[in-house]
Amino acid sequence: MRPNTPPPAVKTRQRDTVVVDPSGRAGTPRRPRTLLASSIATTLWCATVVYTPILVLVILAWWLTGREGDVSTVVAAAGVAWLAGHGAAVDIAGIHLTVTPLLLTAVLAWRLSKAAAGTVRAIGGKDAAAVRAAAGAVSILYIGLSAGAAALVSTGPFSVSVPGTLAYTAPFAVAVTAFGAAREAGVLAWDRSSVWLRRGVRSGALVVAALLAFGAAAVGAAFAVRGSAVADTFGLYGSGAWAVALLSLLYLPNLAIWAVAYICGPGFAVGTDTAVQAELVELNPLPAFPVFAAVPTEPLPASATILIGLPLMLAAVFGVLLTYRSPDLRVPRVTTAAILASGCAAALLAALAWMSGGAAGTGLLSRIGPDPWPVAGLGGLQILIGTVGSALVARLFAVHRRAAESELVRRDTVVIPEPAQGLDDALVCSRDL
Repeated sequence: MRPNTPPPAVKTRQRDTVVVDPSGRAGTPRRPRTLLASSIATTLWCATVVYTPILVLVILAWWLTGREGDVSTVVAAAGVAWLAGHGAAVDIAGIHLTVTPLLLTAVLAWRLSKAAAGTVRAIGGKDAAAVRAAAGAVSILYIGLSAGAAALVSTGPFSVSVPGTLAYTAPFAVAVTAFGAAREAGVLAWDRSSVWLRRGVRSGALVVAALLAFGAAAVGAAFAVRGSAVADTFGLYGSGAWAVALLSLLYLPNLAIWAVAYICGPGFAVGTDTAVQAELVELNPLPAFPVFAAVPTEPLPASATILIGLPLMLAAVFGVLLTYRSPDLRVPRVTTAAILASGCAAALLAALAWMSGGAAGTGLLSRIGPDPWPVAGLGGLQILIGTVGSALVARLFAVHRRAAESELVRRDTVVIPEPAQGLDDALVCSRDL
């Protein structure tokens, strides 16, 4: 017999374990490349989507008005319009223009926020780090793109300062991309704030939105009342009237904000040493432009001065709504929310008044639009009185109503058994129970 020998050793090979991502992604090492590629793509798409329609309209206007100037000047004109939407100051044939077309600004903000959101989706980010990465990458690329555009469009009759452009484009890009990325990732601080804070800010924003709606209606009424003067102004431009009409549409949000300042009381200016208020109108000779043709030339009649109290009435309405939508908040919290609403509304009015104004020249039109501080002061004071007063009154009636309802429910739900007629009936009732 063979001695017991151990079995032969089996040679084994050790292999490295390879983890395969079923989604097909390589993980963290590829994330910077994905971030770079997606930010470049979304930023270029954002700029192209807004710039291309502007370029098409400028080329069409150039073609219909006799094709004066070369193609490079036409392309530069579209770039100047694109930069003006960010609030940058531009010089056109010696005319210093700082009035921002707010309709174009709104479109730019919408597309830029979408670009940041698309970058967050591409990298699959759901935290604050992804928001910082996406917003930072898109902002840097967008700011560099705007600086390059400012340097390239400074040709012919156009002149744009690169540092001045960066002073407006950088905060605009950072704020908009941060909002779009945070909203896409679901990490907005708004969702984690207290209830009374959210309701107060929302109420203030709603008051301002309602005022803007009434301001837009007032602008429409002004164009209707002065329709003949506006039509005569368009007639001066001949075949280029449609281009002037499109340019006027870009400034319609500005006119709505000027109308809000007019309703709040301080009014607005259309040149140096001018004032357009409900009870006072002082104007200098204005250029032949449809926007200026709709400016009131006379004070409001006595029967229409009730418009001055419109912010107070709207604030009272939203103060009542704030109270009835906040039955879970006590009186101090409701009062604080109402005060916060008025402060938020005043800040929004000041910001809108500042953004809607500027200069359209270096002479008489060096000051156009409302003064932010008087608008915020008078408008905010009216909104404060209306919001806080109506909220407290509505709270008082709401407390009484809830007390009456609770008393009624208490009396209806308390069941009082009928007294037993005799001993046998009482025993039967006890057995049933």
